[in-house]
Amino acid sequence: MKKIISIVLVVLMLAATLCLASCGGDKKFVSVDATDLLKEDFGIAVKKGNSALMAEVNKVIDAWVADGTMTKYVDYYTQLADYEAGVEGVSKPEAGELKVDWDFGSATEVITVYTESGFAPFEFVSNGKVIGVDIAIMNQVAVNMGKKIEVKDVIFDTIPTCVKQSTGDAVGAAGLSITEERKAEVDFSSIYYSSTLVIVSAEDKAISSVKDLTGLKVAVQEGTSGDLIISDAAGDGYVYENEDGNEVKITVAKETEVKRYKQYALAYADLKAGRVDAILMDKLPAQTMLAVAD
Repeated sequence: MKKIISIVLVVLMLAATLCLASCGGDKKFVSVDATDLLKEDFGIAVKKGNSALMAEVNKVIDAWVADGTMTKYVDYYTQLADYEAGVEGVSKPEAGELKVDWDFGSATEVITVYTESGFAPFEFVSNGKVIGVDIAIMNQVAVNMGKKIEVKDVIFDTIPTCVKQSTGDAVGAAGLSITEERKAEVDFSSIYYSSTLVIVSAEDKAISSVKDLTGLKVAVQEGTSGDLIISDAAGDGYVYENEDGNEVKITVAKETEVKRYKQYALAYADLKAGRVDAILMDKLPAQTMLAVAD
């Protein structure tokens, strides 16, 4: 009987070990700046030809960037997102002089704001409402114009098309990187934030270069800069201009597998389960994602 019990215990211990290995167990994950990419610049996408709306958007962005308000909003909403996600040691932030509530009065005219709410601190859901840096920008724009906003939470890679096909005042405000492909569909505001792309992977196999993703299973959110970059790199190559003004081409092996997700949370679940090797994404949401996991 003791022998049978011992065998059963060994089997159970082996199963538990296999589960820890396959489910991630206590494995740590880290985000590392992609050393072979420059920063991505964020802008608000406006329907082509809507110069009046563009002027008002730029007025708010330019003022907030110049006086440091934009940085304060990024810090505030980053801490708030972490606090609401239950990150250990993070307290609820005080808004102080920052405006976080807007009164649209009796406004009837609407600015439609297309976004994707899984990208804190730029947009995330709090108490059933989408809030964040992008929403703050557009709230202020609407108040200045005597209008109100209507937020539409859509799939990220459809945002430029939604703005292009809109019939009234509409913007895409979702931490959108300014790219030539998107500029073919929409106009972009002034730059309000520059983001570093990072690679999220296991701490014991930390990856710091897009080139080092060659041959691996790489997770991205559909339509993001990470998606465009790794997809091009696995094709004919991704070309960017470095700080010296020289064009640099990044390529990875054709067998590199790009796995696309609607949300980063789904990609991270697959990373922990070992179904992908890394995630290519923006730095701030990566930090929040890992902080929540810890």
